[in-house]
Amino acid sequence: MGAVDQDANLWTDSNTGKGLTLTAPGVKIVGANKTMSNGYGESSGTSEATAYVSAAAALVRSKHPDLTAGQVINRLIKTATFAHHKGLKAPDEEYGYGIVRPYSALTMDIPAGSKKNPLGQLSSSSSTSTQSSKGTDSSTQAKKKKKSSSSSSLILIGGIAAVVVIGAIVFVVIRSRRNGGNGGPGAGGGGSQYPGYTPAQQAYPNSAPSQGYPAPPGQQDPNPYTQQPPHQGQ
Repeated sequence: MGAVDQDANLWTDSNTGKGLTLTAPGVKIVGANKTMSNGYGESSGTSEATAYVSAAAALVRSKHPDLTAGQVINRLIKTATFAHHKGLKAPDEEYGYGIVRPYSALTMDIPAGSKKNPLGQLSSSSSTSTQSSKGTDSSTQAKKKKKSSSSSSLILIGGIAAVVVIGAIVFVVIRSRRNGGNGGPGAGGGGSQYPGYTPAQQAYPNSAPSQGYPAPPGQQDPNPYTQQPPHQGQ
């Protein structure tokens, strides 16, 4: 959407290009503005021009309720004007199909035309969306196939690992049983392979406790209970 000023000249910051369809007043448009003391203010932009065209389309639809959206667009385009700009050919990259004229769109005798969009944008956009959806479906299916193949590979690897672990456990159990049958560690029956410890000898009564060191040869520890007491008075 493009914007023109009060003289029907293109606004300096207006949109331009091959995709431009219509232009409308968009410079110094009076609208609500709560920052102003009277509640109104002026603004410029293509948003104001878009609101102008939307209002014109609503008026046409109100007066001709049987028209389709494409036929309403057809009336807006057929009644638009280039004003004093001579030599322009629609669609122009600056003015599109011209400046919208709401009153002419309501009153001029315009054939209803095709029910489809006269610009062909709706059909092209729908076909584009269909192609993109097909591409999305194809990519989704490819991702699903890739994911399923990855899952199958993981299951196969997990199964092989489980078989290896079970085989190792069975091997260890069989080997342990064989060692037990040949008198190896853990085998039942049979006496102890290690000599038993000799029970500790009991000490004789009235004997002096051993100090852990052998007495020198020829010397014996005196027994205090067999010694004669000393004579009194000696």
